[in-house]
Amino acid sequence: MFTRTAVAFAALLACGVVLRAQDTPRIWQGVYTSTQAERGKNVFGTACLRCHGEDLSGTTAPALKGERFEASWGGAQLESLFVKIRDTMPPNFGTILDDQAKLDIVAYILQTNGFPAGPADLVAGSPDLANAQILKKGEQPGVQNFALIQTVGCLIPGPNNTWMLTQTAEPVTTREDVPPAGALASAAARPLGTKTFRLISVAPFQPSSHTGRKVEARGLIYNEPGDERINVTSLRPIGDGCGQ
Repeated sequence: MFTRTAVAFAALLACGVVLRAQDTPRIWQGVYTSTQAERGKNVFGTACLRCHGEDLSGTTAPALKGERFEASWGGAQLESLFVKIRDTMPPNFGTILDDQAKLDIVAYILQTNGFPAGPADLVAGSPDLANAQILKKGEQPGVQNFALIQTVGCLIPGPNNTWMLTQTAEPVTTREDVPPAGALASAAARPLGTKTFRLISVAPFQPSSHTGRKVEARGLIYNEPGDERINVTSLRPIGDGCGQ
């Protein structure tokens, strides 16, 4: 009896640990490695220091740490930060960096801002890049009504000539109303969820040609009980079908 009780108690403790881990935003569980951040620091010193300062406090360009960083990037997906760096940095200095080097810089920025390292590098096309939000310690992900969001789900016809997104993953805020280069690969790796949304202004995206497929959707969200909808700005297929 004692053994069974001990086992049951241990199981309850394990469940509690799992629940607490699930409540911890992904970015605070570690989405890069210390080695990657060290590579990023070295690249930063050769390509970014001139504008952002040796300590990332900013000189001719904005700070990449502290309150200024939080004000600019708080709540955003890591992919938004990466896309900004990938597409616009460094400007006009003749320095050419590949995407992985810029992901290493992202890792260094995260480390400088106190986000913990984890067991695996941050890489292009990974779910962590697409889904992890930049949140303060203790802050939980949240999406306000009328925010611009990104999600994935299954596209099906609804009643009265409407279109529905079923098995929808938890929406996350985004800064891009259409997916930037490489974002669809990350979205394809993202698992489906349990939510359902009615899609508004979807006709220009020819939804009938994507019926039953896994899609990436972006748009303005309204999410109240009994009235869950997305006013679509982008709808792209990312899979041949949706498992039930």
